[in-house]
Amino acid sequence: MIYNTIKRILILTLFVTLANCGDAEADEFTEAEIALSEILQAKFDSTQQLVYGADTLLANAEVLAYYDTNSYHPIWTEKANLSTAGTEFVSMIDNAFDYGFMPEMFHAKLIHKMVDSSLMDAEMLLTNAFYLYTTHINMGCIDSTDYSYVWKKDSLTYSLNAQLDRVRNGESVTEVITSHQPQHWDYLQLQKGLVAFLDSFELDTNHYEVPPFKEDSIACYKVAKEALIGHLYVDSTTATNDSLFIERLKVFQLNNGLKDDAIVGKWTGRALAKSNRDRFYQAALSMEKWRWKKSVPKRYIRVNIPEFTLYFVDSLEVKRKHRVVVGAYATQTPQFHATMKRMITNPFWHVPYSISSTEILSAARKDSAYFAKRGYKIFQSGEQVDPTGVDWSTVRQGNFPYKVRQNGGGGNSLGKIKFLFPNPHSVYLHDTPSKRLFSNDVRAYSHGCVRLHQPFDLAKSILDLDQHKIQGDTLESLVQRGIQRVIELEEPFEVFIEYYTATGDSTGNIIFHPDIYGRDEKFLTNSFKKFEF
Repeated sequence: MIYNTIKRILILTLFVTLANCGDAEADEFTEAEIALSEILQAKFDSTQQLVYGADTLLANAEVLAYYDTNSYHPIWTEKANLSTAGTEFVSMIDNAFDYGFMPEMFHAKLIHKMVDSSLMDAEMLLTNAFYLYTTHINMGCIDSTDYSYVWKKDSLTYSLNAQLDRVRNGESVTEVITSHQPQHWDYLQLQKGLVAFLDSFELDTNHYEVPPFKEDSIACYKVAKEALIGHLYVDSTTATNDSLFIERLKVFQLNNGLKDDAIVGKWTGRALAKSNRDRFYQAALSMEKWRWKKSVPKRYIRVNIPEFTLYFVDSLEVKRKHRVVVGAYATQTPQFHATMKRMITNPFWHVPYSISSTEILSAARKDSAYFAKRGYKIFQSGEQVDPTGVDWSTVRQGNFPYKVRQNGGGGNSLGKIKFLFPNPHSVYLHDTPSKRLFSNDVRAYSHGCVRLHQPFDLAKSILDLDQHKIQGDTLESLVQRGIQRVIELEEPFEVFIEYYTATGDSTGNIIFHPDIYGRDEKFLTNSFKKFEF
């Protein structure tokens, strides 16, 4: 305490000396420094806490330490106003939505209040905001285990004080902060698309209950019009023009990852029910997930479950893009990361116990010839069993002793090729005989694996880049001849099965995808939704 008092007297003495030696302009600047010094030193001496109402600043200790080691020189203020850096940073905080944040994460309202009433408090609040903003944009701000809002300062690989010094030395605060955001194409396009969305639409909170079309088509389209007006896709005048309404409804469908058929089906109704603020949250969470990625490998496959799309990327270039079918709600496709090691032509399907002991058992009770019709073979203790000799009425799910395998070939549920990347979920990519499902916009039908549209085009591209001895013609020959062949890749690569409900496209637009499994809410409730708009 005595040390702090002596230190304070020495600082004030230095400031008074400088004030007596300088001109009028220097006098004013020095007085501001003295005021800042007194405020910070008083808080440091009393509680060592920067408290505003019931809120202690997250970067409390870091803010105090920075000023303590830098002679309490202001960065964001000068004389009786904000400095150029301060004005720029306040604007960046006010527009935090552009980066998938809420201004109140950085005490926006309090900063504006303090700018008018206590400039030195605004100084400290802005430094606190700088530490948070610079970290959040790089590392994210949600704990992926309990979904809470956190400051991930301990995970940084650079000095926050060094970044603050860059601003103090004259660099643009916007450029300093954004230099730390991810540079992945997907992230940057998503951020660009979010800005375009915010420029075009207000973040309304309007929710609508759209009646099913089959129950009441008139009421369905009446509420659909109300929703488009509420979401600012049309105005009340345009909505009375049926052709213009249909045109805007199609735009809305495309923007929400749906087929632009102007039919208000289940998924279009669900999209209309949501507010633009809900859509902002989707974008914010998707940007957050990109920030969790520290690097992107040279070659990888990425499946985005809500987008029903697979991307095959090599050297930052999308080589292939494919439609996929993912797990139904009851049999959801999990999120995970694995390594693609091999492909198999004309694969067997070793039916999971969860399917064989339920669906197949149920069918067998009705028709013992079911196995022969579907190309299934059953085994018990490694020995093949004749299914027609089993009394299926006595077999129950809890005592199903058989393993079921489906022969390879055109009728096989895995189709004619399977892509393997070992993982604890036993999930993989595969062909399918059910091609018609790829024409649907929402494609959640599988038991958890990912069914792939045009799988041989992907296989040929992989083998070509792998410089594998088996190439396209050989692959086709193996398939056509019904030969089962395991093809080990020369260079295994990464596979990411992910869940992003907002993406950016190459035209600068943002697309909002259906949250088919309802996974977003658990993240949003404990984090983003805690901050008022």
